[in-house]
Amino acid sequence: MRQLRLALCLFLAVGIAFVSMRFLDFQPKDILLDKGALADHPVYLIGFYTHVGLGILALLSGPFQFMDKLRVRQLTWHRTLGKVYVVCCLLSGLAGFGIAWFANERWVTSFGFAALAVAWVWTTGRAYRHIRAGQVELHRQWMYRSFALTFAAVTLRLWLPLMTFGLKWSFATSYQIVSWLCWVPNLLLIEIWLRRQRKEADFQRAVGG
Repeated sequence: MRQLRLALCLFLAVGIAFVSMRFLDFQPKDILLDKGALADHPVYLIGFYTHVGLGILALLSGPFQFMDKLRVRQLTWHRTLGKVYVVCCLLSGLAGFGIAWFANERWVTSFGFAALAVAWVWTTGRAYRHIRAGQVELHRQWMYRSFALTFAAVTLRLWLPLMTFGLKWSFATSYQIVSWLCWVPNLLLIEIWLRRQRKEADFQRAVGG
């Protein structure tokens, strides 16, 4: 079941990454043209392309961190991909925080994406700090939290068309809601799952003891 979930995550991650790559040809896009003068501002463009490009790499490298075979049999690859993931998350998150304040339909949207960026950088930083300290189990838990936020790139693109095309809500309303809905439920679900795992581990220790 766990391998099936990983496979589904990887499938969705690859799909969204492929769709997002269209923003990396440095050609004018609606998402940039809507920004007016910002579409030609070099600082904003650096932030935008950093966020998108490194976010794609984080999305693609993340699922491999949770594959037991890679971690056990190819530890060097696991560590290398882990470093790539951490760097991509931190830089993409910082860039995302900067461009969040210029999001469409702000202020609700801006605060939603800015909060996501802060949580993303924080959880990834915690994961890295714990592995540097040799705290493998805590590292594992924080990596799950980090990737739950990385996966917001996927859930955003699932929720938004559902609201705009399925529920016929306006784009403005949908975008404001999805700026929070794309990541808060992800984090809550992974937290519930981690707590359940801890309870099961405690029970197994109690039975074994």
